[in-house]
Amino acid sequence: MLPVDRINRWKLADELNVYQISLLIAGYDPSEFEVDRHDSWPKEVKMEISPYLNAIKNAARSKRFEFRVSLYDDSNNDAINWYDSLIDIDSFTGWLHSRNFNDGFFTCGAKDSDRLSDALSEFYAPKLAAVVRAWNEVTSDPAALNGKTPKKALEIWLRKHANEYGLTNKDGNPNELGIEEICKVANWKPSGGASPTPTPSTKPSLDATATTWKARPKPPTLRSKPTTPQIADIIDDDIPF
Repeated sequence: MLPVDRINRWKLADELNVYQISLLIAGYDPSEFEVDRHDSWPKEVKMEISPYLNAIKNAARSKRFEFRVSLYDDSNNDAINWYDSLIDIDSFTGWLHSRNFNDGFFTCGAKDSDRLSDALSEFYAPKLAAVVRAWNEVTSDPAALNGKTPKKALEIWLRKHANEYGLTNKDGNPNELGIEEICKVANWKPSGGASPTPTPSTKPSLDATATTWKARPKPPTLRSKPTTPQIADIIDDDIPF
């Protein structure tokens, strides 16, 4: 499994080629495949990205998103150089949304979350933002739920962050009524009951929404040729003559 921050660096790119995009969707770090061409990649990787690669190439040819095409200089049939041709990521992400496809990297719900938390937006609703963030923070922190009901854990978090969302009274103390109303919305277990003490998971995970990123498969180990058995090893010493 690869570090999340290493993969997330690719989110800074405004443009990528079809191979880089296909690898990211399949859960690989394109950095590990830049030393050689697609034909030289491990067979299992080529098979895994093949559906994405073909779909993206066809969509690019059909101009479903912004595509800066590059042709081979020595080609007489306008062959596309897919390594140098680049796809605009914002436009590509829009195409993924139109296909209702959530790949876990390009379309992982971050856009909607950013809109909710943008305090400068004309549509910013502080209580709605508080509900979403409180739910996200508490459900992703096992320690916050340890031995507590969801309602109690949410209340604790909201009191700590009351100032950020205008959940305070004139005296500066938390607005308990407002916090209680928010907890009613965010509480996924209104019947009550403390959450059990979490046990460590043996399954590796990056986070609740991300995919499990994979390392490039190592080439198969070459098998050594079997040595020719010696006659002395074959003859049974117990055979009488």
